[in-house]
Amino acid sequence: MSAIATLWDPVAGIGDWAISVGRSNIIVDQHGASIVDQLDRPLLAGARAFDGGTGLVTDHDLQTAALISLFTDAEASPDDVIPDGSGDPRGWWAGPIGSKLWLRARSKATPGLPALIKDDIEQALAWMIEDDVVATIAVTVEYLDASSIGAQIAFHRADGTQFAVKFARIWENI
Repeated sequence: MSAIATLWDPVAGIGDWAISVGRSNIIVDQHGASIVDQLDRPLLAGARAFDGGTGLVTDHDLQTAALISLFTDAEASPDDVIPDGSGDPRGWWAGPIGSKLWLRARSKATPGLPALIKDDIEQALAWMIEDDVVATIAVTVEYLDASSIGAQIAFHRADGTQFAVKFARIWENI
């Protein structure tokens, strides 16, 4: 099944569909670092670079679903602390989607922060297991240095195929 490829724009801080405008088709995270597969190769928006005038990039359905799930703001629970103090719980008005990674944006570097981020990622991607998109998901989150946290997510399909993505900096100390 093909899907319209969603790319992360680190400058604007938003995801968008890939169209033919001559820009690089390497997919990056919110900080501009390349998102790589299990062999440390940068993920591309398509098997061939996007040809001008052919429409939207398609394919990479699993990676697009993961990007939307991780970088769409999930609604904060009543007991969550809103980082900017606004009280705005964000979230999508039409239903539960996304992650609470946005709640960690202003978090201090603590020993427990990687576990919170791992939990946010697992909750955001849980629907993929519930809907039989994948059989299992393995998430690894760790400090890369004193001021940044990276994440690796491995998706295992029921047919035995695997796909992994690595986010070089899913959290960075401000």
